[in-house]
Amino acid sequence: MTMTVVPEPQMPARMTAASTVPMVRAFPRVSVVLHWLIAVMVLAMFASGVMMKQIGEGALADQLYTFHKTSGASILVLVIVRLIYRAAVHLAGRWSPGAGSRGVHAVLYLGLILVPLLGWAGISDYGARAVYFGLSLPAIWPEGAGYDWWLFKSHAVLAFLLVACVAIHIGLALGDYIERGGNRASFPAEPREPDNSASPAGPDMP
Repeated sequence: MTMTVVPEPQMPARMTAASTVPMVRAFPRVSVVLHWLIAVMVLAMFASGVMMKQIGEGALADQLYTFHKTSGASILVLVIVRLIYRAAVHLAGRWSPGAGSRGVHAVLYLGLILVPLLGWAGISDYGARAVYFGLSLPAIWPEGAGYDWWLFKSHAVLAFLLVACVAIHIGLALGDYIERGGNRASFPAEPREPDNSASPAGPDMP
């Protein structure tokens, strides 16, 4: 009785980049613009907050304070617009699952809403709601309630935590970019199943 040895299937000698890396479609321009506009404004608002705290009093501190309040309100509006756009537009397949996990995204969105709201409540309590163009933000907290110090303190602490989350988000995104682009041969990606659904549930997008 003889035994027939079946040779093991041989792996291709060389795999192309297209076969190892899933295609990631580009984001719509609206999503990209909102992403970078909010990112720049967050950094500018954080810098202005630190600077006005260091300066203390004076004309420059007042200008930074007005800019800080205006940019904070603008960020809150842009984040709401971005969330509405994210809910209305399905962007499946445009974001790699490894970059910027959903947990980090959730914390970022929560911080982008809570930090401006706490600052807004603080200036409402303090009675300093004036912004640019002679306008004033509507009060969302009783003026003179006596909680302005706690509101501003919470606002500052969460702002630093938000910047830390932004740094983590950037690190995850850069790591994923290197994995998909710079080191494709060292980090082969698993093949992605085709998505035939018209309305994919829970798309992960920046």
